[in-house]
Amino acid sequence: MAFDLWTDDKAPNNGSHGDPFLASPKPRAQQDRPPAPPSLGRQGSSAGPMVKLLLGRTGADFLLLLEETDGAAHWQTRSWSEGGVPAALAAKLEKMRTKNHHVNEVSFGAAGEWFVHGVDAGGTSTFSWWDSAFAASRQLRKWTALPESRLHVAFGDEGRWLILQGHNGFCGAEHVAAGLQKRIRKLHDAKGTIGVVRLLPGGAYFIADSQGSQWAGLGGEVAAELARRGDKVCSAPGEPSIAAGEVLDVAVGADGSWVVLREHWFRASASVAAPLRERLGRFY
Repeated sequence: MAFDLWTDDKAPNNGSHGDPFLASPKPRAQQDRPPAPPSLGRQGSSAGPMVKLLLGRTGADFLLLLEETDGAAHWQTRSWSEGGVPAALAAKLEKMRTKNHHVNEVSFGAAGEWFVHGVDAGGTSTFSWWDSAFAASRQLRKWTALPESRLHVAFGDEGRWLILQGHNGFCGAEHVAAGLQKRIRKLHDAKGTIGVVRLLPGGAYFIADSQGSQWAGLGGEVAAELARRGDKVCSAPGEPSIAAGEVLDVAVGADGSWVVLREHWFRASASVAAPLRERLGRFY
């Protein structure tokens, strides 16, 4: 069952409302942060927004998307560990590469669920594919009929899932954390924008949106890293130190491995595969 269904408040079908949600247990702990101030970063931009990263069972199972540029051309680099993502998703990503399609959104879950949303080389046609057994396939089919609409799907453990449509449309499984449900509804009512949502192991979550960021259910090193502020980093020898910036995204594996992505730098647990840490380091 879905906990709720609201379409994007800026979409033509504004105001559609489905079944009421069933309350979920409150998370163990919750952290909030105000919105980050604008940041110029290196060459007028920051590397963090150009990174999408998902972890699977361990810190060696990953899917990484990088938006790269040499100043004149722009391209997308995709890499994933062998066996680290569902085979059907890996096949679809490879097919998209051969057709020069750009991946806008991609996700996968612990039970083999997956979703990918992309656009053709000319930027005129959008495409979405997903695991045929996904519980919300019917809703996805409706929203993929809106070609201008952004789609983001998050998969969690124990059957948790969440679909984001447009700026703030949403639909999710009834046992998504109550704190996350509350924040998403408040954003919708305030006509805010949802940036990214991660449903993490054990019912934990992370959300970044127009009101800042919030996380819950995380402990240990990753919680300490998310709460850290004011870090200075030097991305290369001889370069001046800069602020690492606000947290933009977080990836957590089923074994507790983690990577926290900030505007200008990242941090990862020791259990994250060295090649992945090295690739991120070169990109930042």
